[in-house]
Formats: sequence, structure tokens, C-alpha cells
Amino acid sequence: MSNPNRHTRTIEVVAEATTIQGWKKKVVAGQKGDKKFTFMADEGAYMPGGESSAPTPLTYFVSGVAL
Repeated sequence: MSNPNRHTRTIEVVAEATTIQGWKKKVVAGQKGDKKFTFMADEGAYMPGGESSAPTPLTYFVSGVAL
């Protein structure tokens, strides 16, 4: 049964990643029609081409889950 008092909305988040060099990436992300945020990601030196110049993608993922 449908509840007429229930309100829904669609939230769409978009992200675009660009390779800078090696494993280093720049990401621009945000909700459609709202402010965009830019951040960098890189792998550690344990990966060939990684420089540890920014958090790893896994670090961002785990941080998002923690929030």
C-alpha cells in the first residue's frame, strides 16, 4: 500500500577522474546542479608508479563509509 504522506527525492552524484601521471588522479565530483569538489588520489610507493602524494582511492572509500 502506498503512503500519500511519504516524500521521495532522487539524489544523483557524478564524478569524473583524470589521470595526471602514473597512479595519480584528479577527481571532480558533486551532486548534479550543485557545487563541485576537486580532490587528488594516488597509490603508495609500493605500487610501481605510485608516489604517495595523496590519499589512496581505498582511503577515500573507507572514509566515506565512516561518515
